[in-house]
Amino acid sequence: MPSRLLNSTHCYWHWRFVENQDSGGLNLANSSLQPIGRRSARGLQVNRLFPASFAKRSMRMFQAKHIAGVLIAICLASTGETAPRLEPPDAAKKVTVQPRGRAYLFRGFIGLTDWGMDELTDRINRAGVTADVSSYLMWRGVADQAISDYRRDPEPITIIGHSLGGDAAVKFAERLDAASIPVSLLVTYDPTRFADNLSPNVERYINLYQSSNILVGGGGDIVQGRGFHGHYASFDLKDLHGIYHTNMEKFGNIHDQLVSKITALAATPASAEGEAIPLRIDIPSTGSIELWDSGLRVSAHAGGTLQNLAATYHVPLWALSQVNNLSEGAALTKGERFTVPRYLISMAAPSSVSARCASRC
Repeated sequence: MPSRLLNSTHCYWHWRFVENQDSGGLNLANSSLQPIGRRSARGLQVNRLFPASFAKRSMRMFQAKHIAGVLIAICLASTGETAPRLEPPDAAKKVTVQPRGRAYLFRGFIGLTDWGMDELTDRINRAGVTADVSSYLMWRGVADQAISDYRRDPEPITIIGHSLGGDAAVKFAERLDAASIPVSLLVTYDPTRFADNLSPNVERYINLYQSSNILVGGGGDIVQGRGFHGHYASFDLKDLHGIYHTNMEKFGNIHDQLVSKITALAATPASAEGEAIPLRIDIPSTGSIELWDSGLRVSAHAGGTLQNLAATYHVPLWALSQVNNLSEGAALTKGERFTVPRYLISMAAPSSVSARCASRC
């Protein structure tokens, strides 16, 4: 019941307001709503939400409903904290290289409930990579600054966004593409169904979404655009209990894996062995979220089975079965080609905390 209530609240606000691409603001019958930050609840304001001809009593009722809706969302969005923890691969490996790069994160429509993006930003900073989080409305200005920073000092770029922030992250990558700047990693949490396709400068892309999401602000299954040849992995979380659009960006096990990838980018070539086969995976209710980077084509040995293949490449049997559209007990023919989910392997294991971080922590 709480999750349905939260989703309904979130849907209401997405339906009532739309982004004004020309002014970078929000509009509803020539009215405006100030973007809300997680730490600015005491400064909550509603400015001219309705024309002056509306009665003051209607205005007071609207303000009360708005504030109540936001407070309910704050309380219920905390469900992500109870998620089971999944340790990322190679989490215990020692330090041999210094992580570096810049990460740009974007909150969704109701920034106050997207505090998972703030926590992820803090974790990336503590790991030694410079990270900042902004409202999805700010993506143009942030992108222009990123272009300037990259030209001055080229470092791996990571872009992450939730909901409308996911759409903004894709547009951010497009703006960098126009400036001939690569994006090392682009991650979207449940973007909208109106998000653009991927631009060709994206080297690695991960999408976490729910195809069952009926909200205006979610359910987006972003596809490769013309010229895209990077690593692609899209994970549908519709069957996982306890994960919703409104708490998806708060799960610590996903944060673990993303931080691990981001800190390894400087030492991980995007050009890996074999062709980058796109992955589309529906995580089953009994499965765990493993953020593979793409698929790899391999050949079967005589007399092998899908179980043998899964054990050899250390991937769950269900994933191998789903990706290749085969039953889990299928026998393999010698030389037959299969797709195996894979991680990109760094040339050296990165430091979990850089000297730059250690000096200020």
